[in-house]
Amino acid sequence: MKNISILCATALAMAMPSVAQAANFGTAGTYVFEGSVEVKKNLPSWTTCDLTLTIKVDGSGAAAADASLSGAFPCSGITFSTPDFAMDGFGNPVSVLVMYDVTTNIPAIVIPPNINLPADACSGDIYALWNSSNPTPREIEFQDPLSDTPGVSGGPNCKIKGTVYQTSGPTNLTITP
Repeated sequence: MKNISILCATALAMAMPSVAQAANFGTAGTYVFEGSVEVKKNLPSWTTCDLTLTIKVDGSGAAAADASLSGAFPCSGITFSTPDFAMDGFGNPVSVLVMYDVTTNIPAIVIPPNINLPADACSGDIYALWNSSNPTPREIEFQDPLSDTPGVSGGPNCKIKGTVYQTSGPTNLTITP
């Protein structure tokens, strides 16, 4: 059943990438989501990192977010150069979140003895699944390939998969169409 909802959400995101209806993000305040995710770009395997996603909701119900990765190399070197990216949601009820115009900067990677991967970047919209079916904690799930963003240099996409959970905020975050 979960695979069917994932396929439907993926189809919806791909069919309507720039037609997201304005969602209302509820109570004004700062909401923090944290969790373990896996990321991948030029390396053949996934790297586990800790993701902190901070969503700032203004008084009108609009939201902006910023993200940071931490953990073992190269996690702490991966940065997001768009300090506050706009965020919206669509579906009925809201089931897909979109983070607009996220630029991800990947550091140069040296793997001894002779593998050198130059610095790289990806840029684009990131889609994720919103799960508010349980009262606590709220969840944002990143899935491959739904959450991929294109490589700036034409190389492989930046990939992210995993789930982050709401760890703080004035209330449980609510998102309505």
